[in-house]
Amino acid sequence: MALGLLFIKFLFRQKLNANVHYLLWFVLVLRLIVPFSPQSSLSILNYIPHSTSTSNLSQTFRQTIHTLAPPLNENNSLPKSSLTIPLTSDNNVNSTTSSPGKTVAAISPPAYLWLTGAALIFIYIFMVNGSLLAKIKKLPACENQELLNILEECKTRLKITSKVTVVYDTSFKSPALFGWRKPKIIISQHIIDKLSPEELNFVFLHELSHLKRRDLFVNTFVTLLQIVYWFNPLIWYALHQMKRDCEIACDATALAAIRPEEHKKYAQTIIELIQLLSEPFWIPGTIGFVNKFNTRRIIMISSFRKSSLKWTVAALTMTLIVGCSSLTTPLKPTGNTQNQSAASSTNNQQNTSTETQTQTSTPTPSTSTPSASSQTTPSLNADSSSKILLLNMMQLARQGKILNSDFPVKTTTIEDIEKALGPADSTNYVGAAKGRYATFTSHKLVFGINKGEQIFEARSFDSRLSSLSLNSVKAVLGTPAYDTNYNNQEIIGYTASSDFKIEMVFPQPTASNPNPKMDHYSVLYPRGTVNYMADDPGRQW
Repeated sequence: MALGLLFIKFLFRQKLNANVHYLLWFVLVLRLIVPFSPQSSLSILNYIPHSTSTSNLSQTFRQTIHTLAPPLNENNSLPKSSLTIPLTSDNNVNSTTSSPGKTVAAISPPAYLWLTGAALIFIYIFMVNGSLLAKIKKLPACENQELLNILEECKTRLKITSKVTVVYDTSFKSPALFGWRKPKIIISQHIIDKLSPEELNFVFLHELSHLKRRDLFVNTFVTLLQIVYWFNPLIWYALHQMKRDCEIACDATALAAIRPEEHKKYAQTIIELIQLLSEPFWIPGTIGFVNKFNTRRIIMISSFRKSSLKWTVAALTMTLIVGCSSLTTPLKPTGNTQNQSAASSTNNQQNTSTETQTQTSTPTPSTSTPSASSQTTPSLNADSSSKILLLNMMQLARQGKILNSDFPVKTTTIEDIEKALGPADSTNYVGAAKGRYATFTSHKLVFGINKGEQIFEARSFDSRLSSLSLNSVKAVLGTPAYDTNYNNQEIIGYTASSDFKIEMVFPQPTASNPNPKMDHYSVLYPRGTVNYMADDPGRQW
């Protein structure tokens, strides 16, 4: 939205009046303060490719604790009783695990960085304005009757009834307005001595225009937004431009209160003040008269009477389009990957070859944690349907998904799942794994939930998995990056992407069953297992 508004303002730079230029920025302010936005096909973000849903801001700050999903029972059905067996044996269990009823929140390092920056900037601005307020209370008030008469005349022109005080301060280079409840115009005695009464009249008109337009309140609010978005240079630049446009809109208000023949003298006053002041001076919380961008102000003053309704309508129309595309969020992906999987299993050998080429073209991760894609060496010994199923499982894993589930790990909460599937058949706390498991028997799904209610692991018991043997998996996906024996099971794992890993569980091979069939598999989000509060780095597999 910021880029769109900057483009509109550039396109209509000299064709819009100052107030329209200023008011356009409030669309951006609205976008920055509204905590939510409806989904819409008009959103420009619909045209930006993405593989997974963007996580909510609240999920960024959630504490993620490692939990594990249960295995199948001997009768090949999902257990409804307690879940006690972890998936792997390489987890260091802390005996001081907190109770399942408590939720502990932890702030991530980037959040600490943002909070530190925002706090430092806020403290600086607060201290500067607090110091200025204490100083102003001690400044001598103006007792020059001629100057006070000029001030009263300007108040009458602008129909301002509130009390405004003029105070002297030699450290202030440019005249400035300060204070919400008891506004004061701060001006240097040097400027009073150098300017004529007519020029002082223009200075007071400008500062009182800020008061009439409530610019101090807007300026304070925009400054707070800059503190919140301190990490975003584009937002800083856009809001800085808004403050500049505020000054020019204030000039327009002052010009509307004087005669047209006085417009040239108003501009000359700005030029004369520039000559008096060697450099600009600005303090957060004040609104001054002279700034760096005075050339643009002079141009606006010289063309003050030029205003076209058609250009205003054109600019507002474009702003409406930008607003509709930026005030909304993109639609969630509607494609059902599982349906694509079912359809692909009925295709011919040509589709199989295409999917295999796609799998092998994935960039190879580091050799320390080899991925499935880096070691994909399809074998003629594995039948085509097994290849298709395995390649589809890996493709889904790159999105954090499993078979028969549209709920990606990392970006899904248990609340999202229960809204779609209904309440879980059972939810059990596993003390050794420091987490809970939600079992959905009819859907053959189990989800691991951390204390932030985030899904960090999803497990599938799809009936098609029984067609995949241990040897066929290794033939299609290559040597696994992780291979261990635990609790009469062989567990192998592959790196699906930088975020997700896929693990497959088989009965342990024996002399009578050297090539067992897959029991179940899961997709894991390892970073979701980290417990910052307990200084637990989580698990890799």
